[in-house]
Amino acid sequence: MGGTLIDYILTVAAVVVGIALLSGKGDVFMKGGNTELRKKLYDERKMAKVSGIALILIGAATGLSTLTTNAVVQIVYLVFLIATFIIWVYILKTKCKK
Repeated sequence: MGGTLIDYILTVAAVVVGIALLSGKGDVFMKGGNTELRKKLYDERKMAKVSGIALILIGAATGLSTLTTNAVVQIVYLVFLIATFIIWVYILKTKCKK
């Protein structure tokens, strides 16, 4: 196995936070920044759901990438992470606006 302890910690953390956001109990993870402005511009429930799904996907991909040291798999993993992040930000900026 190619994973290190930090890989496993990040995997579990991303999945746990993602599930908390999806279940509606992860509001503490959505804090920070200009909260008042964000509440005025964005639907926070949608933001939490989208963020939860993205974090679960990132956690699952990280977990799968720890199972191998194959360079091709690692490149696919990085491309997947970048694509997930871009899609996540796009959906937050377009679909989560009030």
